[in-house]
Amino acid sequence: MIADGAAEVSELEDPSIYRDVLESLQIGIYIVDRAQRIVFWNEGAERITGCLRQEVMGCYCRAESSANNEAQKNVPADGAETLSSALRDGRPAMSEVSLRHKSGHRIFVRVCAVPIRNAHGNIVGGAQSIDESLSASEWDRRQSKLANYGCLDLATGVLTHDVIISHLREGAATYAETPVPFSILVIRIDGMDHLRTTYGSAVIASVLRIVATSLENSLRPTDFLGRLSESRFSGDSE
Repeated sequence: MIADGAAEVSELEDPSIYRDVLESLQIGIYIVDRAQRIVFWNEGAERITGCLRQEVMGCYCRAESSANNEAQKNVPADGAETLSSALRDGRPAMSEVSLRHKSGHRIFVRVCAVPIRNAHGNIVGGAQSIDESLSASEWDRRQSKLANYGCLDLATGVLTHDVIISHLREGAATYAETPVPFSILVIRIDGMDHLRTTYGSAVIASVLRIVATSLENSLRPTDFLGRLSESRFSGDSE
């Protein structure tokens, strides 16, 4: 029994095991060197950001832009300041940021960064995790239910015109009976006719999807977002 236990401990001391664990985690993990050049990018980071490791390995993750590094556009620089802080101050740092997905829309994530030190205590790099603020599984379940009832606009993925109007009427009726305030925000995308004339109708679908997804990812649990017309979105918030 002692020999078996010793063998198990010996296997766990194999560094490759820990790399495999980091690779398979669903939370995003990436590691940079002292210059903030990416040297490790796991599957979770690929899933959350949409960026494949071959697209970002060797790129610099910095808050400031660099004219000499064209590939930096694929790096989640929105969370780079947190990583820079950990490297500069030598202690863990955490923040919530709006991260641009590779497809163009925004997602809200929590980033946590820690400095990496060598045997002499010198900082040689840093590691940062990316965690989605909203549960992806809960989000998928909500969207699936709404889609099954025909409540989602096919082009944008947000509530249809009829459904969002129904929410607005419900809010107005509730306010008429009880002093529960609510707000309405209407967002219009300008230049749609110009985009259609210049680039064709296909680009309109991409613009609508990116804007709708970015807005949807900004909502609180009690908020609603719907499409009023081709270029207008309406939000209902308590």
